Formats: sequence, C-alpha cells, structure tokens
Amino acid sequence: MSFHHLQVQDSFPFSIGFTSGEGPISTVSNGVLFPKGHPFPSVKMLTLHRSNTFHIEVFCSDQNELPPDTSPKISKFTIGPFEVSNSKQTKVKVKVQLNLHGIVTVESASLIEDSWNDSTVRSDSHLTSEKAKADNGVSSDVANGSDDTHFTHSNASSTSGADEMKKGKVRRQDIPVSESVHGGMTRAELSQAQEKELQLAQQDIKVEQTKEKKNTLESYVYDMRNKIFHTYRSFATDSEKEGISRTLQQTEEWLYEDGDDESEHAYTEKLKDLQRLVDPVENRYKDEEARSEATRDLLNCIVENRMAVGQLPANQRDVVINECNKAEQWLREKTQQQNSLPKSADPVLWSSEIKCKTESLDALCKQLRRSKASPTKPEDDVDLDKKKTTCE
Repeated sequence: MSFHHLQVQDSFPFSIGFTSGEGPISTVSNGVLFPKGHPFPSVKMLTLHRSNTFHIEVFCSDQNELPPDTSPKISKFTIGPFEVSNSKQTKVKVKVQLNLHGIVTVESASLIEDSWNDSTVRSDSHLTSEKAKADNGVSSDVANGSDDTHFTHSNASSTSGADEMKKGKVRRQDIPVSESVHGGMTRAELSQAQEKELQLAQQDIKVEQTKEKKNTLESYVYDMRNKIFHTYRSFATDSEKEGISRTLQQTEEWLYEDGDDESEHAYTEKLKDLQRLVDPVENRYKDEEARSEATRDLLNCIVENRMAVGQLPANQRDVVINECNKAEQWLREKTQQQNSLPKSADPVLWSSEIKCKTESLDALCKQLRRSKASPTKPEDDVDLDKKKTTCE
C-alpha cells in the first residue's frame, strides 16, 4: 500500500485590484493584482516610478463577488513623504502582501536611486533616452516565484546599455507607509471607543464586586442566624443572642428593601457591624477546641523534656525539671479557673497563651541540652529568664 502526501493550499475568494493616481496597478490585463482563487498567503513586489508622495487604493474589482450593498473599497495606503535628488521619477519598490488572514497590506516601501557617472551618461544619451521611456511603466515581481510579470519591457540592447551605465552606488531609502481603512474608525474615534470600553469594563467590575459583597452579607446573615441558636448557643449570653438576632433580622429587611441596590461600601459596613457583635461569641467557640489542642501539646512537651533530662548535668537537670513543674502548675491553675466559668464568658485562659508557654518551655530545654557539656554561663541565665517571661 502506498501513501500520497497531499498539500492543502488556501485560495482567496475575491479579486483584489490596486490603483494609484496614474492608473491601475496589476499583473494581468484585467487590472487585478490578486485574482479570485489566488493562493494565499502571497507576497508581491511592485516597482513604481514616482517623484513624490502618492496613494494606492485597494478594492474588490468584481462587484458581483460581494454581498449586495457592499462597498468594493477596502483601504487606501499613503506612501511618503520622500524626496528625490532630481526632478525625474525614481524607482519605488512596494512590498504588498495578502496575508494568512486574507488581509491586504503594504508591508514596506523603499526609494531606489542610482548614482550615475556624468561622462557615461553624456556618451550614452541614446540609451538614457530609451531607458526613460521604459521607466514610465510599472512592473510587478511576484515573490512566490513562478509568475513574475513586467508591464514594460525594454529591448535587450537597452537593458545591457543601462547595466553599463551604472558606474555609481545604489541608494536605498525606506519610505513611511500609512493606511486608512474604508469604513473603519479614525485614530481619534478608536481612542474614544477604547476609553468608553475601559469605562464600561470598570463599571462591570464594580457591579460584580458590589454584587459579591451583597451576597456575602446575605450569606452571613443566614449562616449566623442558624449558628447563634445552635452551634454558638452555649457561647453567647441571652442578651448577646437577643441583640445579634435582632440585628440580623434588621439587616435582612434592609437587604430586601432600602439596601437592595446599595453601594459596595454600604454592604461592607453592614457586614463589619454584624461581625463586631458575633466575633466575641465565635472566638469563644473556636478557642475552646484550640485550647484543648494547645493543652495536649503543652503536656506532651512537659513529658518529653522530663524524659530527656537523664543525659544532662545535675544543675541543668534540676532547671529543666523545675521549669516543667512550674509550667504544669500554671496550666493546672489556669484550667481550673477556666472550667469554673460558663462557656458564654470570655476565657481567662486563651489557646494563644498555652502555645506561648509551650514554645518558651521547649526553647529553654533545647538550649540546656545543647550546652550540656559546659556549665551554664551567667549570660545564658539572662536569656533563659527572658524566654520564661515572654508570655507573662
């Protein structure tokens, strides 16, 4: 079984013509530069003879190929300004592209001037005259290769004579190219439209942010209404529950009446007002679990350090055991005080205090174990005292 490699080539569905102030620019007799069915992308190099700024119009050459009431005009390219060294017309190379997206563009334009040797020009005036006649035309070199076409041809003797005349250098100068799309926006209109688009985008963002804040407030109201009488019930006093419940109800009514179309700031402030009432209750609830975990961590730290003192010198071992005993005694007393309070009261023992005590004890014992080979220096005693008093 044999396989054949197939190649897919895009072809353009319209006939594209070019024209300038001096008439049509084309590679075929019907005035079309890119005929219908022409493969693309495609690049063509036009050779024109001009002495100053000129324009190139791009258009669809066959109106029947377009939908009804569609203008055949596509765009207009202005090539220039530029100056030539004499009053005669000079070669201008224009690179035209039908790109991958089916858009016709003028990629670049260059001014080509030859520096002639005066004596040669005088002796070959006949050749110069013949060349001037030939240069009044337009030529097009097709970059994709096979269909190079020239509108004006000089005879072989003129060509060879012209080659002999070239005694100087060729000067190439880039020429600015600007485009005006028919039916398109001007730069001012485009800038104004972009500013309007930015304003609308910012408005959309603001609307979405406001909607998000409103939804957050609404969700908070429903969530707290359920929690204050269930999850947080034991951690709030009767007066707190009554006050929070009343405020939640007022906020809900405001949301569906006066607050239905409020600003982002208004929703944010309402949420903050509610959180100021609910946060103390929520903190008590959250800290109860955190306090239990922190208590376990401190007790584990005490046990581990007591077990590790066997390798320490006697004086350091006594310090570690003493610190462990003090931490244990502190925890026992604080826990008894905490247990005597109702859950609706603010804790006398917060989980953050227990964590700080654990870190202080662990740091002290680690430092003693690192320095077990040498007696404790006076400055070390100062550091240990600082660690012990950090959480107090």
